[in-house]
Amino acid sequence: MKNIILFIAFIYISVSSLSQEKINLAIGFSSTLSDELSIISNNGSQSYFSLGLNLGADYGFDKGNFLILFNYKFESNIYAYSDTPKIENGIQYVSFNSLQRLHILGISLKYVFLNNEHDFRPFLKVSGFTEISTNYKYGFLLDNGFIPRSESGASYIYPPYPEDPEFDYYNSYFYNSTPLISSCLVGLDIKLLQNLNLNFAIGYGFRVMKVKYAEWKEDENVYEKLKTIPTKNINSQMFDVQLGLTYVFPRKSTPKPQ
Repeated sequence: MKNIILFIAFIYISVSSLSQEKINLAIGFSSTLSDELSIISNNGSQSYFSLGLNLGADYGFDKGNFLILFNYKFESNIYAYSDTPKIENGIQYVSFNSLQRLHILGISLKYVFLNNEHDFRPFLKVSGFTEISTNYKYGFLLDNGFIPRSESGASYIYPPYPEDPEFDYYNSYFYNSTPLISSCLVGLDIKLLQNLNLNFAIGYGFRVMKVKYAEWKEDENVYEKLKTIPTKNINSQMFDVQLGLTYVFPRKSTPKPQ
């Protein structure tokens, strides 16, 4: 974390030295809802909500602004598998049950069209993130849907004798990590005050989740078994909606020598 902050500070100072009047410090806050596209991606079950802080540089042009932003996001799942009676499309859900929580770092590149005199300005934003920590390493995931669940599945058999166990083995997918979260958004900057803008955007998101699958009996330690099982990539297509605020700290122009 310290090295990343020092690197961003170095880039900002270096670029600022090239144009003292056009480079400004930008800070922002964003919230993002990301929902899996059911038509083209797995079972369309995944849904996430995140809160983000952004810090970077705003480079002003005559007909627009280009922003390079360092991002931290805290993300959680919205839906989780449940044993409640609520059923949708044959799958049981409970809303806003946060089992999986992620800490994420990334970079965003944003170009805002038109100059600062306009109150409404369209923009294009491309972002890439990676998970740095989670509370859900080796947490249970629902088969095919790949959403968090509180318990594993089990394959049942009818025992030949009443005293025998009713199940043959447990089975489950397990969450491992999310190495890539990316998005391409189009949106609108709305001027609220001088240098303070409201941002609204929608667009396409792409995620890569690494999972593992295991089958084990009751007397086996599945977490030891998982250490030797390779990961499998789950690619997910998402629809993203983002709302945020951005404030740009204006630089005071240095008077030119006479």
